[in-house]
Amino acid sequence: MKEEEGKFSGAGGLEIFWRAWLPDPVRAVCMICHGLGEHSGRYAEVAADLAQKGLASFALDHRGHGRSGGKRGHVLAFSEFLDDLDSFRRLVEARAAGKPVFLIGHSMGGLIAARYAEQSGAGLRGLVLSSAALRVDVDAPAIKLAAGRFFSKYLPGLTMGNGLDPQMISHDKKVVDAYIADPLVHDRVSARWFTEFTAAIEAVQKEAGKITIPVLCMQSGDDKLVAPRGAPEFFERLTVKDKKLQVWDGFYHEMFNEVERAKPAALMLEWIEEHLR
Repeated sequence: MKEEEGKFSGAGGLEIFWRAWLPDPVRAVCMICHGLGEHSGRYAEVAADLAQKGLASFALDHRGHGRSGGKRGHVLAFSEFLDDLDSFRRLVEARAAGKPVFLIGHSMGGLIAARYAEQSGAGLRGLVLSSAALRVDVDAPAIKLAAGRFFSKYLPGLTMGNGLDPQMISHDKKVVDAYIADPLVHDRVSARWFTEFTAAIEAVQKEAGKITIPVLCMQSGDDKLVAPRGAPEFFERLTVKDKKLQVWDGFYHEMFNEVERAKPAALMLEWIEEHLR
């Protein structure tokens, strides 16, 4: 499998890094959106799964993440993620040469992917969501939330720890240890990122009916980082007939890095295969 990498100009001219895993021959292409605080390099195993079916993988590092530019964990508007993804899509489609293109999103990347599908999904063959951030239980006093809104307005770039426990990403200790040791993983979020993120969740739930492409929505049942109830809420709001919901009981957040990762990987491959016929 051939690997490539490159950069493109995202929203506001910010430099965005991408990488690709290319089997030979290529039957279709998958664009991958990673989660909060991580980067595209953590999806090599997912790309290897996809390559078994002749599916090429293209993954970007979101702004403020990985090898892309921008302050760590910061955006001024959630639309910057969507604009970057749209530019990336044009790059990918030029390389795909007419082959079907699927969009895969995990966690925050799932929120980005779902919101993009609502606004610009026409022409994509399908959407795959993995523990997407479709609902997050914010356990914070009202005064802290009010402070967050204040800083978002007046000090939008103020950053803080995201409060996510790495032990909750997977039951596989090797995965957790590698995540903690990864120099490209960070735990920062800005005040503006937080208000934009929570607003995007409300918007994506409200406008789920705008999605017109097939959807595979998978959720880890024992997810401590996003609220598992968000997936069925979103699924019920989808009006597209071609949709499937799968909850993986007992799984922590990163289903594709879990001890039984073969199960969600197999379902994803089966679902994509069905939508290539």
